[in-house]
Amino acid sequence: MKKVLLVFTLILLLTLVACSGSPRLPELSGQTEVEVTQTLSDLDIQFNIMYIESNTIETGYFISYDIVNVGDRVDSETVVIVYIADNGYLLPDLTGETEADVIATLDELGITYEILYEHNYSLSDYAFSRYEMYNANENVPKDETLQVYITWNGSFLPDLSSMYRSQIEAAMAYDFIQNYTFEYIINDNMPEDLFSNYDGYEAGSPAVEEGMITIYLYKNTFTNSMSALFISKYLDGENNDRAIELYNPTDQSIDLSYYHLSIFTNGSYEETFRIELSGMLTAQETYLIVYGGSKQELLDKADNVSNRLFYDGNDVIQLRYSNETYIDTIYALGETLFIMEDELFIRNEDTVVGSRTFNLNQWDAYVPDYYESFDDGMFPLAKPESFTIDSEYLQNTFGSLLVSGMIEVTPSTINDGDTIAFTPGFTQDKRVRFLGVDTPETYPIIDPWGLEAKAFTTSVVEAGTVFYLQSDPELGTNDTYGRTLAYVWVDGVMLNYELVKNGYSFNYLSSESRIIFEHRYLFRWFQDAEKYASEHELGIHS
Repeated sequence: MKKVLLVFTLILLLTLVACSGSPRLPELSGQTEVEVTQTLSDLDIQFNIMYIESNTIETGYFISYDIVNVGDRVDSETVVIVYIADNGYLLPDLTGETEADVIATLDELGITYEILYEHNYSLSDYAFSRYEMYNANENVPKDETLQVYITWNGSFLPDLSSMYRSQIEAAMAYDFIQNYTFEYIINDNMPEDLFSNYDGYEAGSPAVEEGMITIYLYKNTFTNSMSALFISKYLDGENNDRAIELYNPTDQSIDLSYYHLSIFTNGSYEETFRIELSGMLTAQETYLIVYGGSKQELLDKADNVSNRLFYDGNDVIQLRYSNETYIDTIYALGETLFIMEDELFIRNEDTVVGSRTFNLNQWDAYVPDYYESFDDGMFPLAKPESFTIDSEYLQNTFGSLLVSGMIEVTPSTINDGDTIAFTPGFTQDKRVRFLGVDTPETYPIIDPWGLEAKAFTTSVVEAGTVFYLQSDPELGTNDTYGRTLAYVWVDGVMLNYELVKNGYSFNYLSSESRIIFEHRYLFRWFQDAEKYASEHELGIHS
């Protein structure tokens, strides 16, 4: 027992000796933060300073210790909390001050602040409007950022974060901001045309009406060289037939794992579907992606079957690189017009690279069941330059309500450029009015190009030997005057089409027509004919 008491006594003595060497907390009342710091550091006391408000102690002076008291001993492991008074800054009355005056005053007081802008139609632009959460002559804590509102009664610069150029243009137009320009920053890690920053402005700043506002966008170094891979075919077919074909026009293989398809439906700027690609696409070869619900004949040709290949005629489809830069596109983001629907569209044979700007003129339309166009080696595909009589229509009865049919006739009387009487059976009130055209009149008033159109029709008919009429069940067989509606063939050439192509009539053929020549609907041939006449300034286009 004596031995135990001796040990206990020894431990107690050692503890007392150790404690007697620990410093005592000094009285710090009346000392500034600098003096407090010096005093405690000289005593080797560990401490942290915290700031609190006080109704009795002046800002910057000692208030108290936390938990411990004056005179307490503290060992080297203890961290003492010291409270210093921080009653903030007394806010000045800035009524009537300009933005420049506000900045100068707050800077002089050492107040941390943020300038914000708001509409206040009772004040002029750039005048002080208000403090947020505080009033003049109130204290704001030193560690708080003060929000100060300045008046601006015009437009504010919108937040363009995550927007691309087309979205930015729409956002600026919405806010009636026109005095802006784009400049590019090279960065291959960011998508091209994505917003980077304003030059010297922040979102929410006044959209100044004088001078230009510069908006920086990202640009990639590789878009020109790597955009060689492009979309070569687009199918929006019957029922669920959908397909996208890619083509590699280069002389080297392309690693498709660096690319993907992004689909944006119904005008969305957010990606709706994404289709990852894989494998190597060899030079001058195609890669076909087919929707999983398509016909088996189409699925059999696929390199990639995906249930995400879901779109209709107004959805945006983009071929994108791994950094989200699109290198080829069908439609522009935000568009909702139905343009490419219910047909197969094949890129012009002279297309050699993709385009970040959609151009419908780069595409030729074909019937949607032209599946053989997806066979290997079927791109580039030369668009047929002409068409002639299809023997299938010769086997059908003219005037059928179900199918297009033909009948051989002999011309009788040429009334004008788009009306002729034929025998047997198509004379007088039943004479033929050409489908898809409306040449200028020759009676009772002679319209410009009316006589020329009649002369063209006359020359073709007088030189002809074999004549056929062809009916169109979708457009009917008679007009409101009882005249017969038909396509007129002269020695294997459709006269209606030639009138449009030579500029003697605009194209009036309805897209309701389903007659097909060379895998293309007839109304597409008429559209091309009008385009040809317009580009060459022929006849009424001169």
